[in-house]
Amino acid sequence: MILFARQGARLLALGLLISISPFCAAQDAAATYPNRPIKIISPFAPGGATDILARLLAQKLGEAWKQTIVVDNKSGGGGVIAASEVARADKDGYTLLLGSVGPVEVLPSVMKKVGYDSEKDFAGVDILVNVENVVVVNNQLPVKNIQELIAYAKANPGKLHSGSSGIATTGHLSLEVFNQLTGVDITHIPYRGGAPVTTALLAGDIQMSFSTVPAAIQYIKSGKLRAIAVTGDKPLETLPGIKPIKDQGVPGFKVSSWYGILAPSGTPPAVINKINLELGKIIAMPDVKAKLLEQGWTTVHTTPALMNKQIQSEIADWKVVISKSGITLD
Repeated sequence: MILFARQGARLLALGLLISISPFCAAQDAAATYPNRPIKIISPFAPGGATDILARLLAQKLGEAWKQTIVVDNKSGGGGVIAASEVARADKDGYTLLLGSVGPVEVLPSVMKKVGYDSEKDFAGVDILVNVENVVVVNNQLPVKNIQELIAYAKANPGKLHSGSSGIATTGHLSLEVFNQLTGVDITHIPYRGGAPVTTALLAGDIQMSFSTVPAAIQYIKSGKLRAIAVTGDKPLETLPGIKPIKDQGVPGFKVSSWYGILAPSGTPPAVINKINLELGKIIAMPDVKAKLLEQGWTTVHTTPALMNKQIQSEIADWKVVISKSGITLD
């Protein structure tokens, strides 16, 4: 009996060692992380607002960790190329995605094949900024608020054209939600980026746009474009006095985007939490907040669990909008 008891104790101890060894390995990985360069994959070309965020994060993380942080711009496919690379990367925290609503939540429901499943292949690390769209109109359009826009659109069917930086972008999807909630039929005109949209709007080739704040803010402040609403649930500090659409007679309207860091699913939670903690410190820095405010962005900070929950919820919401609008991409 004593022999069997001893053997049982040894087996129990061995089982405990086996069960805790992955936990210990994850803790060890977090303790030494990072001990080599980290790559942040950015889904858009250098020079834009997204790139500014990526390089600001890389600089601050590098200073905090005394390690090289590389920004690798992988533009194309609306962010799908970058997201696909990170989904296939090693699950160690050394390859991260600067993700956004488009490639993470929207495009998997719009495109026939993206090469990843956002809910299975990514682990949220931290949402860093919220990005609202602003409804801007050409100064020749005789509307100064949302109710006047709705009335004009109904009185002039087929005459209003709204530009966006591409199919299934937040500018396009904001228009689709607006059409669905108000019963108007404003025509979508896709362009290859935000700059061509602004050029077309200034020239009068299109009458309006659900533009990103960074793309439009200088023209709003100079009086070359008129802002009549924002798409989030409260006014923006950078655009005082511009009311949300929901406060202008369309109570169900709220569309906002976000940018944040994601890792490949399976990355040790201890590593993810370590990155999240450092990002929280960075996003609270006064110089970082000021720099991002210049871009029209609102800084935030969340837990990995809450980020994952938000992504799941918004994927479901966007599927409904996309299904009703019939948006598809090859």
